[in-house]
Amino acid sequence: MARSIFLCLLAICFIANVSPAPLSTSPNPAVTAHNALLKRAEPGTGDDDFPDTEPHPNPLDQVETAFNDAFELAAYVLNFIDDDVDIFPHYFNGGDRAGVKNVFLAIFGTTTIPENPSVGNDLLANIHVQREDTEGQCKDPRTLAYMHDGETENPTIVLCDTAFKKKAVTILKGADPDKDEDKKWYMTCKPLEDNGHVSYLMNTLGATLLHEYFHFDGLVQSVFGAPIIDQADPNGNPIGYGPVQVYDSLNKDLAPFNADSYTYYALHNLWHVLCQKDFEAPRPGTDDADPDCGGKVCKT
Repeated sequence: MARSIFLCLLAICFIANVSPAPLSTSPNPAVTAHNALLKRAEPGTGDDDFPDTEPHPNPLDQVETAFNDAFELAAYVLNFIDDDVDIFPHYFNGGDRAGVKNVFLAIFGTTTIPENPSVGNDLLANIHVQREDTEGQCKDPRTLAYMHDGETENPTIVLCDTAFKKKAVTILKGADPDKDEDKKWYMTCKPLEDNGHVSYLMNTLGATLLHEYFHFDGLVQSVFGAPIIDQADPNGNPIGYGPVQVYDSLNKDLAPFNADSYTYYALHNLWHVLCQKDFEAPRPGTDDADPDCGGKVCKT
């Protein structure tokens, strides 16, 4: 059955009909004003790492769309978290709901919610996004991105080449979602519905950025009183990466301090709403075996 989607930037409106097509943009003045406000609170990029070259979409276009997609993810959470009794318990303890909500509120700045959630948190403008691999972590083919100096006032997000394999949700400059040759740039509902499980397929470049935002101590640490990290066991082995580890597996006492718990909760929530589908639990060795990361769990 054909389905359509209403423009629902930052999940302020209720979606009555959804589609496997990307969220669209609009030339109307309200949306133009919304985007202008959003620009003021986005991380910055440098011309050296992200030149605005032909053809489009280029990496700069991908990153700018990912900024918006990260806001979309956080906003969909805020639109549904209070009444979510189905998805939330797979990622967090019920007693942590208010704190988890405040972490997502921090992405926008608590003084702007709910009156004007499009403004964003000014601290995000302190983040610089680059491709230069400052710490050499991109040599690991499983690494999508990492944050450098997250404990400082001016952290850096490094996006590895692998990150640009991740797709967009909202409209990407130079890629018309109605053209067959451009559909490769977008994540849509069809592959998610065919798979039927919470999966790496849900991941996007915007989600990669959102994950890194959670590592910015100045932005979110005050909520639970400790940094949000990538949880590991005493031997340093990751225990909080990817859908399998964070869905009903990671100790939920650790979940408020684990970035991918927030990221996959947001992804699960977004695609549940857009696709109008209940996704099954992720399957070890299948739904965490991301071909973009060599058939393994991606690291961020």
